[in-house]
This record gives sequence, C-alpha cells and structure tokens, in this order.
Amino acid sequence: MKLDRGGFILMAGSGTRIRSLFPDCPKPLIPVRGRPLAAHIVESMKNSGIDQVVVNLHDRADRIRSGLDPVIPEGMEIRYSMEDRVLGTGGGLQKAFRLIQDFRILVIRTCDILTAYDIGTGISRHESSGAVVTLILSGQGPESESNKIYFSQDGSVILPGELPGSGDRPVWFTGIHIVDPGIFEPDAGLPDPPFSIFEFYRRLKKRGVRIRGEEMREGWLDLGTEDGYRQLPEFLEAWPEAIHPVEVPRHR
Repeated sequence: MKLDRGGFILMAGSGTRIRSLFPDCPKPLIPVRGRPLAAHIVESMKNSGIDQVVVNLHDRADRIRSGLDPVIPEGMEIRYSMEDRVLGTGGGLQKAFRLIQDFRILVIRTCDILTAYDIGTGISRHESSGAVVTLILSGQGPESESNKIYFSQDGSVILPGELPGSGDRPVWFTGIHIVDPGIFEPDAGLPDPPFSIFEFYRRLKKRGVRIRGEEMREGWLDLGTEDGYRQLPEFLEAWPEAIHPVEVPRHR
C-alpha cells in the first residue's frame, strides 16, 4: 500500500564549496543557531507532514549519522542509503528506489539550503496540478547561479542546458523537488550513474513529460558556499521563520 508522502535528503556530497570555513565538519553538521544544519532540514520535513525520510550518505557517513540521529524529531523515521562512490543527485535516487517506491509523493531536498518556504503548501499545489515533477523556484538568488534555469509563461521549467525562449525569464532553483517517485524505477530509462537529476529530467521532457515550476516568495539561502554562510545572520534576521520550532528528539 502506498504511503502518502515521504522525503529524500541529499547528503552524499563532499561539501567542497564550504570546506574552507569548516575543514573538519561535514556540511550537514555545520552549525545554524547552535544546531546542525541538517536538523533544520529534517524538521522542515516533519512540519510539512513527512514522517519518513531517506538520506543518502557517502563522505564521512558515520560522522553524519552520529550527528543526525540525536536530533531526529519524535515520530520521524530516517533510513539511510549508503553509497560506496558518489552517484550524483540522480544516481543517488536511483540506488535508493526500493526505499522510496512506496511513497505516493516524494519531497527531495538538498541538505544545504535553508528556506522559509512552506513545503506543505507546495505539496498541495503539486497535487492539484496533476504534475509528475514540480521544482520550487525563486525570482531572486546569487548572481553566480543566474541564467541557468528559466520559467516559462505556461508554468514549465527550462532546465540547465536547454535554450530559453523569448518569453522565458530567469529564476533560481531552491533545491526542493516534489515528484512521483515512480519516475525513478529501474526500467524508467535512467542514465548510468553518476548522473545529475537534471540530466534525467531533460530525458523526461524529451518523452513528453512536463517539468512544472512553482515560484515561491519566501526567502532562501544556500549555505553550501562560504559566501552564503557568511550571510546567515542577516538572512535569519529577515526570515526568522526559516528556523522551524524544535521538537524534543526521541531517545535512542
């Protein structure tokens, strides 16, 4: 029987973009208001009604698990998908398919983007749209990431590597996907890993699948870079709701 909704958090990367600030700390465990960044990501899942989450791990996996397990909210279950080598954002989901296949809706998040966006609202709009894939976008973002993704007037997304049309406008991807996990079935035409999830989305589009965009108005910040992390105090002053209420973790 299909479960209503589940989550997948990408944590297998090595965090090279922020290693200059935290040479000995895995990216999911960098501190945000005295708690690991990953704890805030997990809590945002819990607050949107997601009680089961899959996390992929590779670099410093044991240390991440030991740092994450104590801050898992009460009533939430986390399962781990271990990668012997980095498989990419798409390959990681392909490998974890048996762990995500029973969800009716899957919310995918990177572990390094903090946002005030209400994922529950995004799920509701995704369901109403009938879309297979919805990407959460923003009209603002770092200049270094500009002109990579575009938003069409019909609500579809122009992915990196695709040519935008005259009416398409540049947007930023906030690291949140809402998808039907069935798209990652082993016989779904996925490339050989490692591969980016955007590479797979481009294949889906060639098969006639529409990649839908949902533009949010809330703030977001990429903490995977040194520049982004230095902006954290200012960001939290403007968007305090990006930090979710803390629930007491269960004892393990």
